[in-house]
Amino acid sequence: MISAFLAASGALLKRKTKLLFLLCFLIPSVVYSYEFPPERTKREADKELGWMFAPLPGCVEGVGCAVPIAGLISNFYKSTDLVILKTLAKGDIEATVVQLQKFPIIDEKLLLKVLYYDWDISFLSYDRGIHSGKNDYYQTFENLNTSTINLQSQFYNQHLEIQIGYSSGGTKISKIFDADGNQFSNIQSPLRTWVDHTIGTQIDLTDNHLEPREGIRFELLHNASNYGLSELSDYDVNSLNLTTYIPFLGSDTLLINVFQSRSYISEHGLTDENALRNKFSLGCDFEMEADACRNTETKRINYWRKRNQSGKATALGGLNRMRAYSLGRFYAGNSSNYALEYRLNFSEKQTPINWIIMGGMRTVLQASFFYEVGGVSDDISQLHKNMRTSFGVGFRAIISGLIYRFDLAKGDDGIAPTLFINYPLSLGTLGS
Repeated sequence: MISAFLAASGALLKRKTKLLFLLCFLIPSVVYSYEFPPERTKREADKELGWMFAPLPGCVEGVGCAVPIAGLISNFYKSTDLVILKTLAKGDIEATVVQLQKFPIIDEKLLLKVLYYDWDISFLSYDRGIHSGKNDYYQTFENLNTSTINLQSQFYNQHLEIQIGYSSGGTKISKIFDADGNQFSNIQSPLRTWVDHTIGTQIDLTDNHLEPREGIRFELLHNASNYGLSELSDYDVNSLNLTTYIPFLGSDTLLINVFQSRSYISEHGLTDENALRNKFSLGCDFEMEADACRNTETKRINYWRKRNQSGKATALGGLNRMRAYSLGRFYAGNSSNYALEYRLNFSEKQTPINWIIMGGMRTVLQASFFYEVGGVSDDISQLHKNMRTSFGVGFRAIISGLIYRFDLAKGDDGIAPTLFINYPLSLGTLGS
């Protein structure tokens, strides 16, 4: 699987992307003055107990608002982190999330992650491809329920990681909106279920597992999605992520990242438009805004028809890549992303924090400046013909082994903020 994936990717990259890819391997031998791979370092402060407690208010137009309360405890038992999110007051939107991560089963060599997720949530489903406009979407409001179990093994001082995972879930759509806010509720086939299997590996030849400043990190992840509806195609996704870290000016770091993702249909679903319309119609004859309903229905049918034909590689936009765009903004059968990020550490003093909403041992304060280029296409030969850009600045704080991140990015759709825990440009939960 790995050799076929790399061969397909390398044969079709443009000259400039091939050069960037090769630089990730060649730069360490040219720039680094030390023996490669670099000596591994650790900070004992990253194992200190930490916590965060905060409200996360949110609203969905036409549905209502809610104020979930989020609580996080890091390193409460050895390396274990616990996350709990719950809407305390009953209302139009409810959320329950419980995650136990990095629980040591065997002497911190075998780690367990368990996630339970039950949330009323809203998604934007954009038109497929790189050319979609910022208003080319329909919006769903649905109840999403998933359970995940993940086993993570780390060897050779965390230089090698192997990970396997299993998750099952379902979602039920209660409302669909168009970009103008028109609401449609006569939804055919509102329920969808799935089972996902993942396997991945990471080779981490850097100086620090949490906050690398020099070296190379290589990640490869395979995901297989199987849907409960025979009308929907099952598909596999192979994703590759390569990052080079180059030390600058003492404690600063220049990061170069290359990402590729490919999807493959494993079992075909419906691709006939009429058959899909019978299965996923919106009952527009019963809606007051019938024309607007039919336009949204066509978007929904096209979404599933093209997804059944070509699958869906890892999307661009949101927390990890192309941060100037909303979550899942660009998607197709293939995707690629290239990023430069300069990380400026302006404080590395270990400082105890004991605020009302946050506490722990702060070890790093960091600013970042980044530029990203990304593209998606069902035709792999067209993957790099038209690409979108995203650039911006960010602020990060490492507290008790967790990276609190705020990024502000600009792209063709405008300016977008990101507030999250963990560095961007990662691949799933590999390395986390």
